[in-house]
Amino acid sequence: MDITRNQVERLIDASLGATPAPTPAQVEDFVRKTLSYDFAATLTEPFFIKGNAEILHEAGKQLVSVIAYPLGGMTHEAKLFQAERALKDGADELDVSMDVSAFRSGRYEAVKEDLKPFVDLIKGQGKLMKMIYFASLLTEDEQLRAAELAIELEIPFLKTNTGFGFVTTTDQVKRITSRYGKEIKVMTSGGVRTKEDAIAMIEAGASRIATSSPFKIADSFS
Repeated sequence: MDITRNQVERLIDASLGATPAPTPAQVEDFVRKTLSYDFAATLTEPFFIKGNAEILHEAGKQLVSVIAYPLGGMTHEAKLFQAERALKDGADELDVSMDVSAFRSGRYEAVKEDLKPFVDLIKGQGKLMKMIYFASLLTEDEQLRAAELAIELEIPFLKTNTGFGFVTTTDQVKRITSRYGKEIKVMTSGGVRTKEDAIAMIEAGASRIATSSPFKIADSFS
């Protein structure tokens, strides 16, 4: 597969995740640096949406943020408030963590009930939602069940992991794309740090790539 720099850039959600607890100045510097690239979106945590959304929107760019991060263990009311505030502050996309503990306990209906209001909220505002399902903590069967749950809810994207040491494998991506095809898209997150990593994930079927090495990956294309 002949994959170009432009194709890869357009699939990247650029993250500052490799810098724990960045200052507002560091976040703004990062956001401004992404303006020179054709990334799908730039990710900031909810606290940093305001201001940075304006910078991105003025340049015709998209901002994505995370909700109930990383494992979905917040109360439903707190999660929903966080999502509503993120959209109000200017987020274009939300990566929402499913309640991993409830899911691993087999409480699938509870997980669906928890996520349904987010689906309705996003649809009502014309935004994009991805469900973080934490593939690296799940069995192969659980990964497929998580995909089925997202499809049932009409969530368009699965996000494999949250990063922070959890590395997504091409097998995890292929497991979803080979079984469900166009029914749902997969964003890979965790461990994609090089051009070669990115290309491998695209060949496995990934439709988006979340990475804290966006500039390194893009600039490595000749």
